[in-house]
Amino acid sequence: TVGAAAAAQRLTFTESESGLKWADVRVGTGAVVEEDSRITLHVLGRLVGKQGWIFEDSRADDEPYRLSLGQSDLIPGLREGLRGLRVGGVRRLVVPSALGYSTRTQEPVPRDFGQRQRLYTTVFNEERRRREAAALGADLTGVVLLDVELIYVRPPIQ
Repeated sequence: TVGAAAAAQRLTFTESESGLKWADVRVGTGAVVEEDSRITLHVLGRLVGKQGWIFEDSRADDEPYRLSLGQSDLIPGLREGLRGLRVGGVRRLVVPSALGYSTRTQEPVPRDFGQRQRLYTTVFNEERRRREAAALGADLTGVVLLDVELIYVRPPIQ
C-alpha cells in the first residue's frame, strides 16, 4: 500500500542491546504479545544480503502464521521483536545474523520449497559469509528484514 510505503520511509529505528533493530510502521491498539502468547501474524521476509530478495510473503497466499511463543522454535530476532507489539500493529525488524536462522526448523519457515532452499543455501553458506565479512567488514549473509503484522493474540495454553 502507498500509505505503508510512505510511512516506512520515515521510520525511526530502535536498536536493542542484542543488535536487533526495529521500528513500528503502524502501532496497534489491540491485545499485546506476552512471552507465552499464541499468535497469528503475517510475515514478509527479505534477505538483506541478496538485495532484499523476498523469501516469504504470507499475504501472497493469505495464509498467516500461527505460532505459540512458549513452544515454537522461532528465530531469536523474531521472538525479541514481537515483544510489546499489539494486535493491528506492523513492525519492521532488521535481524542480524546472530539472531537469525541457525537451523532449518526455526520459524518462520518459508512455505515454498524453492524459496526455502534459496534462503538456507544463502544463510548457511560459510564461504559466502567469510567473503562478505572480509570484503565489507560485516556479515550480511544471514541478515533478514521481517515486516510482521500481528493479527490475533490468544493467551497461553495452561
